[in-house]
Amino acid sequence: MRLNTRQEVQKTYVILAFMNETYTLLKESTLSIEEQLTHAYRLEIDLQKAHETIGELTEENKKLAEEVHRLQEQLKLSKHRQFGKKSEVGEDIVPENDVLITIPAHTRRKKTKGRLIDTSHLPRYQVFHDLSENQKICTCCQQTLTPMGEDVSEQIEILPQRLFVEEHIRYKYACRQCETVVMSPKEPAPIPKSMAGAGLLAEVIVNKYHYHLPLYRQSKIFATFHAIIPDNTLANWVMQTGTGLMPIYDAFWEVILSNHYLQVDETPITILNPNKKGYLWVYYAPHIGKGLVMFELALTRKGAVAEERLRSFKGALQTDGYGGYEKTRQREDIEAIGCLTHARRKFDEVLKITKNKEGIAALAIERLKPLYGLEAIMRKKGCSFERRKRLRLRIARPILEKFHAWLSEVQPTVLPKSQLGAAIQYTLNQWPYISQYVQNGMAEIDTNGVENKIRDIAVGRRNWLFMGNQDSSVVHALFYSLILSAITHQLNPRIYIHYLITQIHAIRRKEIDPKQLLPHTINHELLTTFAKEQLNKAKKLMDTS
Repeated sequence: MRLNTRQEVQKTYVILAFMNETYTLLKESTLSIEEQLTHAYRLEIDLQKAHETIGELTEENKKLAEEVHRLQEQLKLSKHRQFGKKSEVGEDIVPENDVLITIPAHTRRKKTKGRLIDTSHLPRYQVFHDLSENQKICTCCQQTLTPMGEDVSEQIEILPQRLFVEEHIRYKYACRQCETVVMSPKEPAPIPKSMAGAGLLAEVIVNKYHYHLPLYRQSKIFATFHAIIPDNTLANWVMQTGTGLMPIYDAFWEVILSNHYLQVDETPITILNPNKKGYLWVYYAPHIGKGLVMFELALTRKGAVAEERLRSFKGALQTDGYGGYEKTRQREDIEAIGCLTHARRKFDEVLKITKNKEGIAALAIERLKPLYGLEAIMRKKGCSFERRKRLRLRIARPILEKFHAWLSEVQPTVLPKSQLGAAIQYTLNQWPYISQYVQNGMAEIDTNGVENKIRDIAVGRRNWLFMGNQDSSVVHALFYSLILSAITHQLNPRIYIHYLITQIHAIRRKEIDPKQLLPHTINHELLTTFAKEQLNKAKKLMDTS
C-alpha cells in the first residue's frame, strides 16, 4: 500500500533522526573507547562482587534459619521441661536365654483392695468402747446380753512434738574421816557447756538435712512449744556437732577412695559468703554395702576439684561428658566409663519437642531399648559381675556397634546445630566412654545412681537456697553423706544420727574406730537396742505427764 505524502515525510524525519542519533553514538563511542572499556571492566567487577554478596547473604540466611530452628527447639524443650511429662515412653525388647521377650517401660500397679499402710511396726495404744450396764439388757426380752467377741479397727494418730527437760541428778558421797567427796559419773554433754541433748540435736539435724527444714523455721516451731531457741543458736549447735563427728567424715573418704568403682557428678549451689555460685561434688560407691555417697563443696566446677580428691583412687570412674573430668580420665590407673543415659536423654528431648515418632530420634531410642532391657533382667536375677560382663559382651556389644555405625551414617543428613545434630555429635564424641561399660561387670550402664543422690539436694535447695559459707560446707557435706547413706542402707536416719551423737566423746577419746560407725559397718542390733531405749524413755515421759 502506498503511503501518502505526510506519512512519507514523517518516515523520513524518523530515519534522519535515527541516523543522527546513531552517528552521535558512534562518534562518542569512537572518542571514548578506553572509558567504555574501563566502565565495562568495572561493571564486571561489580557484578562479581554482587554474586559474592548474594552467596554470603544466602549462607547467612541459611545459618539464621538453622539458628531460628535451634532456638525454636530449645523453646519447645524448655516448655516441655517445665510443663510436660517427665518420663520416657515405650517398650524394651530384650533377649533372655536367646529368646526375645517384651518388658513394658512402665508397669502400672493394679489397684488392690484393703489398706496400703503397714502399721505393724508402730507402737499401739488401745481405746476400749463398752456398753453401759443398762445397755447390756436386751430391749426385746429384757435378758442380760452375752459377750460374743470384739470388733477391732485401726486409726493412725500422732503425738505432737514436745520438748522436755532431762535432769541429770548426780549423788554425792563424802568421807567424814578424810573429807573426801565422791560423785557419781555422768557422760558429758555432746556439746560442752550446752543445754542441747543428743535427741534434740538429732531432731534439728535430720529436719534440716533430710526434710529440708531451714533452721529459722525450726526456731519458730520450737517457739510454739514455749522454747525460745534462736536460729543462730541452732546453727552453732549443728556446726559443733559436725565438728565432733568429723572423724567419721574422714573415715568415709578413706573407705570410698579405697574402692575400685566410683560414680561422680556435681550440682550448683549458692554460697552466701562469699556471694557466688559453688558446687557440691558427689561421689557414689554403689557396691560398698548397699551404697555409700559422699559430698564435697567447692567454689568452682573446675576439674581440679575431682583431680585432687581422686588422687589416691584407682579403678573404674564413671561420669557424664563434662570436660572437667577429661584429665582424670586420661590417667593410666583410671578406667574411664561414660553414661549412656545422657546420650539417650538428648534423643528423648528431641522426640518430645518434634513429636516425630518415626524420625531419627525415635529410631535412636528404639535401638537403645534392648540395652536397658538387658540391664533390667540382669538386675532382677542378681547376676554376678562376671556374668554381667559375659552377657554384655555377647548381647550388648553387637547392638552398640550397629548403633554407632548407624549414627555415623545418618549424621551428614542432619543440621549440625540442631537439637538432633547436637545429640548425635555428643553421642559420637563420648562413644569410647559410653560403650566401655560392657567391658566391666562392676560398672552400671549409666550414672543414674549418683544422679538420684543429687535429687535430694535439689529438693532441699528450694528451701534453704544457699549455704552460709565455705567453712561450714564440710559439716553440711558430712550430714548429707551420713543421712543419704543411712537411707540407702535402710537405716532410720534419726535413730542413726542420734546414736552417732552419743558416741562423740568415745570417738574423741579413740575408744571406737569411726569406720565401725559407717552405715554399712555399724552394728544393727546395737542400733535396735538404742531405739528401744529411746522408745521406753518416751513411754515413761507420757506416763508421768
